[in-house]
Amino acid sequence: MPNPLSRRELLQWLIALPAGISGARAAGCLGDEIRPGGISRVTRGPADLVVPRDGDGFRYGTGYLFQASPTQAGVLSNLRTEGFPVGDFEAGVDAILFDDPAKISAAEPVPLTRTVKYADRVSGAWRIVIKHGCKGGFVPLGARRADGKPHPHAGTGFTFCEALDFPMKGNGYYDKRDKGRGGMLRTTEVQQLKFDGQRFEVLRVDTYTDAKPLQVPGSPWKITCPALRMGIPAGDDLLFAVACTSGDAGAWFSDPHVVGVSRWRRVEGQWRPVEFHPVVTSRPAAKPRVVHGRKMSVQPMEPTLIRDTGGSLLFTARLAYETFDEHALRVWRSDDDGRQWTKVIERPDTKGQAPVSIARATDGTPYLVSNPFGRERDRLVLWPLNAARTGVEEPILARDALEQFGPPPGGPVWFMDHANAGVVRLADGRWHNLLVYRIMDRGEHSGKAPPPQSGLYVEEVFSTGPEVGPWRFADG
Repeated sequence: MPNPLSRRELLQWLIALPAGISGARAAGCLGDEIRPGGISRVTRGPADLVVPRDGDGFRYGTGYLFQASPTQAGVLSNLRTEGFPVGDFEAGVDAILFDDPAKISAAEPVPLTRTVKYADRVSGAWRIVIKHGCKGGFVPLGARRADGKPHPHAGTGFTFCEALDFPMKGNGYYDKRDKGRGGMLRTTEVQQLKFDGQRFEVLRVDTYTDAKPLQVPGSPWKITCPALRMGIPAGDDLLFAVACTSGDAGAWFSDPHVVGVSRWRRVEGQWRPVEFHPVVTSRPAAKPRVVHGRKMSVQPMEPTLIRDTGGSLLFTARLAYETFDEHALRVWRSDDDGRQWTKVIERPDTKGQAPVSIARATDGTPYLVSNPFGRERDRLVLWPLNAARTGVEEPILARDALEQFGPPPGGPVWFMDHANAGVVRLADGRWHNLLVYRIMDRGEHSGKAPPPQSGLYVEEVFSTGPEVGPWRFADG
């Protein structure tokens, strides 16, 4: 039988219903979500993080989950700068630890990194460095090895992000067109993390450039961008999906470009990449699009990785700048811990032009989450993988922003995207599959005021099988 609704979940569900919906229709919607076996339902509560401590000029946006201790999880949440006529104006990242999803908004944020402004020492011209989402891997405090012995790196981890350095415009913003005009310089910022049960902190930050790239020794691939979700355990190491180039790591666009799986190991107190295996490589587009003055190849980006119940790895990525690739769902599988990969799913005309990620429910059910074809980013669904991992089942609705909220006041569409999920253990001693995504009004990218719905959302995905967690602790 499906898990019964708790009082909090029932209230969340009732709040989320569109105004004026009938009781009969409400019961019908809920019934449609209850399925025998696998994923049964998804909560739809209000925004969990809205205005950061930095003030009203910012909003929380994307978020990424990790296990911090046996009873605490954390979410790394991007801050977005509001009120300027430019999109993707990220302001940095906070870490928020919690032991109950209902308490996230009351938790004390820990800044990991912030967008900065500086004057060039030679020209005196002002520049701005945009810090995009930090992701990486973390070994929770109290973690145990498979044999029950304490994990040697418990309470430590890493994240990294793109730091995009632009000429500053006007009263403190940037122009995306400087990507193609050569005015932008990309660096990669790596943070080493520690949690002792009381204090979560950044121990050190290292910045990598094209002259000093982040890469596996002896590899031609320079790591530039992190995944769309946090990494997974692999013995004493962590596996993490990344994007790389063998060209100029400081440029916005550089071919060849790949996404794949990196292995990180803690050496002399620091987490470092020690292996990288490509999965998907860029290729020429049949009808190249021109973006910021550049002809684009088909670009793989925003990869994600999970471990299936049988031990195999499953991998997906978003592909951009070719219509077929933008709308196809794809999954690759590896049976040797990420060294060799086989494409096992390709389903065309299924998803919108938007990020896609792979996750697993608490009972191990793997699923893809993105926006469906034809609706772009105002509707969010989950596609469970079939038992053979050769296709996807019928989608499960996570949220329909257009139906629930009506048209966005700033227009033209709601952005409900960058969805990703993780299985974490909380204060109740149980494993929870939490789904994280942002909702924003597309008009915010042109400087319009954010509506009340704008923020980071943390929902729960329920499944009907036995709980299977990714980490082992002393009490089970």
